Amino acid sequence: MKNIKYETDRLVVREWEKEDYKDLFEFASDSEITKFLHFKTYKNVEEAKKRIASIRESYKSSPLINNFAVVCKTGNKVIGDVNISTYKPQAGGSVHIGYTLNRKYQGKGYATEAIIGVLKFIKKNNLAKRIEATHDLANPKSGNVLKRAGMTFEGIARKAGENNFHSRYDVAHYSILDEEIKL
Repeated sequence: MKNIKYETDRLVVREWEKEDYKDLFEFASDSEITKFLHFKTYKNVEEAKKRIASIRESYKSSPLINNFAVVCKTGNKVIGDVNISTYKPQAGGSVHIGYTLNRKYQGKGYATEAIIGVLKFIKKNNLAKRIEATHDLANPKSGNVLKRAGMTFEGIARKAGENNFHSRYDVAHYSILDEEIKL
């Protein structure tokens, strides 16, 4: 595969490719997935094609601080995404990470594997000394993924988030330091 960012035992995390739009649409059109996200539930494949085109264009200006496809090696199917965002270069750097996973693949350890992989990728490439992640407090499964990946719960920011339904939600904050990441 081209444009590989990193691999784990069962996953390849790479740049989005034009042909991935059907897999993106599969999970981005699921309102049970998008209710905790910042984008509206996709209604047609054109939205997925436009999103991938936008991401691919953004790789030109920001190749690392971006969104990447999570591909299951079995079947070569995109089952979700991970992102590295809001890079702050001061004092060794900090980044914020996030992920989305197709509901059909939840509960099988893929999300934890993808997050552990991105943490190792950040450490190996010396991208940041501090890695942060957040989730909607109403979505405790997301917090469980972050804890299993070795991240530490830091607290709750009340009504600090806004989801795609334009409602405020409590945000759970997690972090991990690069020296805590085991390679």
